[in-house]
Amino acid sequence: MPDLGIPFEHQEKGCWPKLSILAPGVLPADEPTLYLDLDVMINQNLDGFFDRLEAKRGFHALREWNPTLWSLVPLAMRPDRGVQGSILGFYPGEQAELFRQFNEHQQECFDRFQLDQDFLTDNATDVNYWPFAWTSSFKWHCLKYYPLNQIFPKVKRPAKAKVVVFHGDPRPIDVVPEGDYRWGTRRKFGHGPVDWVRDYWLRYDSSWTEEETELEACVPSMMAA
Repeated sequence: MPDLGIPFEHQEKGCWPKLSILAPGVLPADEPTLYLDLDVMINQNLDGFFDRLEAKRGFHALREWNPTLWSLVPLAMRPDRGVQGSILGFYPGEQAELFRQFNEHQQECFDRFQLDQDFLTDNATDVNYWPFAWTSSFKWHCLKYYPLNQIFPKVKRPAKAKVVVFHGDPRPIDVVPEGDYRWGTRRKFGHGPVDWVRDYWLRYDSSWTEEETELEACVPSMMAA
């Protein structure tokens, strides 16, 4: 990922540096490309994403989820909140103009858009949303609102989703350490590790086992801070 000179204050919120993958020459121009954020869990084979991208070119992205209560309303009737940037699909050679719009007008983009995905919503052309059932939001689909989260504290893994996406609060690392600590938001929260997230992390992150004991020992003080 080339350094685009993005000021640090605009890297703290949002993922503006990810737009560097659209720069000409970074990736093969005519190869189908799938980008995934680091804070996702892959549940199933990803071939379907490539099949869909190859069948219909353009810019493919998640549709930004609506808050949980909108699940009572058919998808077609929910407000379209635009692009959610955790899983993107594209042919790099087709995105040169999108990259130019950002790279040559960075400050204008920072002034107009709060997040990189807001920029993509407004500027990407030929946008296609991935099938809604292919992904689940940990925050919106797996967690219950208070007080239901106290009555039914177990967080269930969405078995049918190809990818589980963590966005906002909590992050995967927040629900991995052993211990008795609180994570989440004021209305959607839990305590201690989520077993299936922890199992996934331990299986695929080789560095975690080396740091695990030290980090778990710090959990109470981290949460207090």
